[in-house]
Amino acid sequence: MPFRKTNKPFARKFKTAAEREAARAARLARINTSPGRVTAIEPQVKRANRFSLYIDDHFAMGLNAFVAAGVRVGQELSRADLENLLRAEQLEEARDKALSFLAVRPRSEQEIRRQLAKKKYPEEIINQVLARLGDVKLVDDRDFAKFWVENREGFKPRSKRALQYELRQKGVPSDEITRAVKKVDERDSAYRAAQSKALRYKDLDAQAFREKLSGFLARRGFDYSVTRETVTRLWQEVKGKQEDLNQDWDVE
Repeated sequence: MPFRKTNKPFARKFKTAAEREAARAARLARINTSPGRVTAIEPQVKRANRFSLYIDDHFAMGLNAFVAAGVRVGQELSRADLENLLRAEQLEEARDKALSFLAVRPRSEQEIRRQLAKKKYPEEIINQVLARLGDVKLVDDRDFAKFWVENREGFKPRSKRALQYELRQKGVPSDEITRAVKKVDERDSAYRAAQSKALRYKDLDAQAFREKLSGFLARRGFDYSVTRETVTRLWQEVKGKQEDLNQDWDVE
């Protein structure tokens, strides 16, 4: 059966970040913590595993299944009870956000803290989420620093200085950074980083080869001595010549 043509635009499946924040703000604005009797706990049509809580026949707040399980119809809830439910709901929501953030790759504690703060969660909630994730070893700055260095070494080798800078940007403590980069062999890292580039530049003359490859290594954070040694070694390998490029390096 052929598809029928239509001029209607395709509906967007995903909301932008701004739209998601606006929707969340709208949900928060509807929250009502006025005390009363629970008259209904209804599953939400568009959001699986979520329920709408009604107090005296008026919408009070949305709850996930875990939090909603602790509430029953007919129960009298004080303002304090409802505020506790709201905090429990925020905690579960923030935890889910953190887990989604972690699903992409491991994160440092500071990365998760920044992400949740950006979503406007209170510091108390953020601290509780991090404590929970830490208890089950989903967040550990030592493990994260080790992962980061191993990943870089495997796919995009760079200098210790560059690795230290990246880990500082992620908020990793100084002692864990020092531990993570301690065994990095910069000469080996520079060689592995530049090998494929050297093959690409093999038809260049000595000066162009040196300039391009040394520039690449400098951008990866390697210092002058490591860069010079690596470029000379790779020049000899790709050209099959024993002479080095020492005479071509500018001496300041």
